[in-house]
Amino acid sequence: MKRIITALLLPLAFAFADDRLPPEKLRAEWSELKEIQLSELEITGFHGWDMPFDGGSKVFFLEANSDRFEIVVANPNYWTEEDKAENRQVFYLRAGKNRFYLIEPKSAEESIICDALLQASKILKGKERKNPTLLVKLSELLKSREPIFTIKG
Repeated sequence: MKRIITALLLPLAFAFADDRLPPEKLRAEWSELKEIQLSELEITGFHGWDMPFDGGSKVFFLEANSDRFEIVVANPNYWTEEDKAENRQVFYLRAGKNRFYLIEPKSAEESIICDALLQASKILKGKERKNPTLLVKLSELLKSREPIFTIKG
């Protein structure tokens, strides 16, 4: 049910974006993240992935202990002009009450998340959209920033 709600609400969350990013009221700084302890991130569940009705973003549903969070692979409509010019995939961590944390390339947050994804891929079980080997690919995409979308125009 939570995945369906996210699929429906994500486009609304970004609908009035300034500079094609989540609206300022939904953006947050990493220092504000209270729902999960990023410094001690251990992914204990992978609930699969889905696509919201926003033109192609992908959302990966994860759990750290009992706290759920998502990694959003944003479609190019949410990229800045700089991201588009550099052909750089944009990622957000979404946690709490619809708060979006930008995962900057080569940041400490990116490194912690990638390490946690790789660790989780070794111990979690699942098939198809819940297959934890998808977490390895997600980690690789985070590190490389290779776009999963074709930018038009």
